[in-house]
Amino acid sequence: MYKKGDKVIILDYNGKPLDPAVVAEIEEVYGKDRVRLHLPDNACCLEFTDRFKKIDDKTYEELLHHVIAREKPAAVDLQIDIRKFANRHPRRRKDEIFNVFNQDKHYVSVLNAYAGRAQMYGEENISERFRYEYKDALAGIVRTRTFFHELDNDIPIPNIIKK
Repeated sequence: MYKKGDKVIILDYNGKPLDPAVVAEIEEVYGKDRVRLHLPDNACCLEFTDRFKKIDDKTYEELLHHVIAREKPAAVDLQIDIRKFANRHPRRRKDEIFNVFNQDKHYVSVLNAYAGRAQMYGEENISERFRYEYKDALAGIVRTRTFFHELDNDIPIPNIIKK
């Protein structure tokens, strides 16, 4: 029924498309009832075929555009101009600030991906490896934000409660 490259829309437990819509592409077929989906955030997941339905390419591109537009402003993203920020702190090396900033962006991306998957699939259905990455990102975001908070008091340190 499904083949590699098919475009699909993810369904909720009632068989209706999620709101807001989430689309994916079938990356690999593992039988009649299971496939691996390639999600717009370049992640993959195994899924049962009753959790999505096939859509045409035009609808996929339209919904993908909405998904990408929705993902752009990250709620916890650190918005700073690195060059200006580095110029205000000449004792810190620019490459050190840039590396910490890139780490922060990575952690924010993992936290947002986890939040999206938890909302879409439920926390109990998230793989153990991804939970480890999430916990690592929680600790990492505290480290990076502490670094930036020492340089600028306006940047808050996240108050993360460990589960």
